[in-house]
Amino acid sequence: MKKWILNAGICIMLSGCAQTLDLKKQTFTIELGQDVYANPNLYMKEDRLVDQKRLKVVPVTNGIAIKDNRFISVGKDILEVGEYDFKLDYDGDATPFVIKIKDTQPPTLTNTPSSIEVGYLEKIDWDSVFQASDLSGVTYESANDLTSTSGEKDTVVKIKDRYGNTIEQPIKVVVR
Repeated sequence: MKKWILNAGICIMLSGCAQTLDLKKQTFTIELGQDVYANPNLYMKEDRLVDQKRLKVVPVTNGIAIKDNRFISVGKDILEVGEYDFKLDYDGDATPFVIKIKDTQPPTLTNTPSSIEVGYLEKIDWDSVFQASDLSGVTYESANDLTSTSGEKDTVVKIKDRYGNTIEQPIKVVVR
């Protein structure tokens, strides 16, 4: 059997040594849309000297691909919301860790008009009014009877993504 001696962070082969890698933390939480890189140095403490060519981050959870040194969900440009198992691998010795992708940001609005004009009984296309966007999609909630009578009505439209992040936008609806 081979043994190794760890001296100043460098393994010297005598006859067998398991590298234990110290992680910065066990679980990393990253906002949806931020790049999740395959760079091992982002996840391990800097106090260990290891041969960087033999160190790699390996996804354990299925459905993950690597594109341009970034982890992505297969068929997507980002890693989707979820919890993913990874391992830091050094010559077959693995140190497991988790990356959680969360969506905590509300949708963004491209357009924020203070009022709109619509026809009597016309269905309002809120997407064309606010042009909201979010990586996880958007939905709109408003009063249903806004165009059932003529006149001006002040209302608040709730714009939210599929994870419940919401922005409220006040608007005056003028029904002609």
